[in-house]
Amino acid sequence: MPDSPSSSSSSRAPSLSIDGTLESYFYAQIGSAQERSGTELPEEIEAYVVHLLAQFATRTGLAGRRSKALALQYLSARTQTGSARSLALREVGDRALFITGVVPRSMDRSPVNLRYVQSIGQSAYHQLSEQHRRLEVFRELATRFEEVSEVIGDTVESGKQEEGAGLMELYERWRRHGCSRDARRLLAAGVLLDPQTSDIVQ
Repeated sequence: MPDSPSSSSSSRAPSLSIDGTLESYFYAQIGSAQERSGTELPEEIEAYVVHLLAQFATRTGLAGRRSKALALQYLSARTQTGSARSLALREVGDRALFITGVVPRSMDRSPVNLRYVQSIGQSAYHQLSEQHRRLEVFRELATRFEEVSEVIGDTVESGKQEEGAGLMELYERWRRHGCSRDARRLLAAGVLLDPQTSDIVQ
């Protein structure tokens, strides 16, 4: 699959929270996103996502264009053994979660869609859960990958308004990928969606 986008495709770096840490900033934002969507993630998932976002915010090269294609990275991870395999699979899962949650637009002009990236992330976390059965967090991430991705996306997109060409791009992406987060944002913007027929802007 094509390489994931460079850091320039991501949102502007977040401001630090009142105590000056990225972790506390993202913790507050994740909490707000769950309230808006009516989602309730387990505490261990919240903590994991907060750490993931803080890590990617300070090490943008982890998901940049110079990174190995995700599918190749996944295949390579599966050939490894022991702790090296665990680390490699975790990196794949985390990167897939970042792509689908933070930079889904990177797939807009790609032959690879979000569902494919999501499936790679789910598979990586599932294999981790099989390798480390005592770590419930990886099983939860595999099972609730899309839900967690949507919470991350809402955290990143909060406060933004889709207008003009932006709304059309969002609509076209929903038509291609059927992402439930995109559908909710279109509905909030006044677009009545019907996958089988035409859509109406109110």
